[in-house]
Amino acid sequence: MKPTYLLICTLLSFTIQAQDFSEIILQKMGDEDLLTLFNKVDSDSIKAEKVARVYLNRARKQKDTIKMARGYDRLARIFNPQKNIMFADSIIHLTKNIDNITYPALGYMIKGIEYSKMGNLVLANKNDIITYDLAVKNKNIAHQIFISDKLISAKSYWGNKREALEMQKERHNLANSKDYYKGLRTSVRKGAQIDFEDVYLENEISSIRNFVLCYTNLKILDSATIYLNKGFKKIYKYKGYKNFRDDNLSFFLFSSLEIDFYKKKYKKSLDTINKLSSLVYNTLDLKELHFFKGLVLVNLGKNNEGILNLKKADSVFTENKFSIKPYHRLMYVKLLEHYTLKNNINKQVIYLNKLIYVDSIFKINFKYFDPAIIKNYETPKLIKEKEKLIASLKQESKKSNIITWLILSVLGISLFCLWYFYSKQQIYKKRFNVLMSQNKNKVINGERKRTPTEMPKNIINNIIEHLEHFEVQKKYLSQEISLQDMATSFNTNYKYLSKVINLYKEKRFPNYINDLRVVYAFTELKTNTKFRKYTIKAIAKECGFKSAESFSKCFYNKYRIYPSFYLKQLDKSTFKQ
Repeated sequence: MKPTYLLICTLLSFTIQAQDFSEIILQKMGDEDLLTLFNKVDSDSIKAEKVARVYLNRARKQKDTIKMARGYDRLARIFNPQKNIMFADSIIHLTKNIDNITYPALGYMIKGIEYSKMGNLVLANKNDIITYDLAVKNKNIAHQIFISDKLISAKSYWGNKREALEMQKERHNLANSKDYYKGLRTSVRKGAQIDFEDVYLENEISSIRNFVLCYTNLKILDSATIYLNKGFKKIYKYKGYKNFRDDNLSFFLFSSLEIDFYKKKYKKSLDTINKLSSLVYNTLDLKELHFFKGLVLVNLGKNNEGILNLKKADSVFTENKFSIKPYHRLMYVKLLEHYTLKNNINKQVIYLNKLIYVDSIFKINFKYFDPAIIKNYETPKLIKEKEKLIASLKQESKKSNIITWLILSVLGISLFCLWYFYSKQQIYKKRFNVLMSQNKNKVINGERKRTPTEMPKNIINNIIEHLEHFEVQKKYLSQEISLQDMATSFNTNYKYLSKVINLYKEKRFPNYINDLRVVYAFTELKTNTKFRKYTIKAIAKECGFKSAESFSKCFYNKYRIYPSFYLKQLDKSTFKQ
């Protein structure tokens, strides 16, 4: 039995590395092993779905309702919000008539999370309340604690902020009670691998986060600062789930920035922003960074630079459809004020429209959470102001033919752009055909360039031999490559290594590494149909690049076409065949 188990583990390890899961191997795994594997690959939707489907189909054959619910629960974590909500509804329908500590509450919890992602805070909150009521009924304290965080956050932003603080105090008392620790252990399914020490610390950090949020929104900034300092101490001790750590560290850093801004410590805020610039990796944080940087710079008298950052923040909002919070309204107020002073009527109309749109969202949320706040928003006044501006624009249009010429210019530019785009596509197609007709794409020069050098010949040959092994073993696919590290692994110094690459590869070190990566990408995409299903970002990561942009740029420099175009043409070729 033991050799068979070791064989299965070995095969499983191989398939994970090969980025493909065999149905046979997954079927041989136990239920808990499947759930553990799902947690390891949940960031890869293709792999995650495969694991979840095996678990769900097995549960159906066993006619095990709870296991089927778990299967739908996993599927509801890997798709777009609309599809995830459908799976959540399946959980609710399947378990609505059973007495279980987890279900159907988890179905409502998932719906609340997905509606939040869609920006529908009303439906999110309605599902959160159902989840909370079921958690109380079923004595699932873990669910109570988790969903309390969302309810407190929503009320702190959109409802009665004092009530939000009282809710947080109740949540804090519950989370520190003996019942919580006892209930947490009983609410976890048998076989689940849970590090309860990490869970307790996560709960403590979440509680501190809620206090920071509540006191900041109440503008009780000294209390917010006290909890903020506690939060930093706790998060730096936390060694568990990376996403949890990164998310909360980001929250505390931006809360620090927000508190300094409210205290009018603008120079200190700017110092924090400059430090944060090198730490921001996601668009949500980028939006907040531009937002606060814009406001800080405007208050420091650097109006043009501040407005530019506010426009960037607005652009990120618009492009990614992020949910807007009440304090973000100030962004559109400042942009409108700026263009009013500039007497730029067109821009005034644009930002008046955005302000009216934002207020319409606010009214929906406030009407649900706290109707008394609605009276503070003077939408009719904004609409009248917009109508006046539009009327003045119409009056100006009667006096000149500027708009007509503008339309003609835009039309001419559009036609030129279409022609230019078509021409570029034809050029790319020709380049693609040439690339497809070539037998091999080599980065390594067949003949070494003989250039005079003061380096000993045996050192040169040794480095070249190491480089050949480096290329054959595809070590260039790692994102952590550096000239210094490579030199150390080659038992030489980085100056010798750099000189050999310059002379014998005829490239600088970064170009040498990037060329190897794009050649690998080119070949893998051409031969591996599964690899083509990846996003450009995922392909870039697999090939060692840290961003899709740098990958696309290097790919174009090498082949004179972009990887997106290359993928499209490969798919067309496959379809024709």
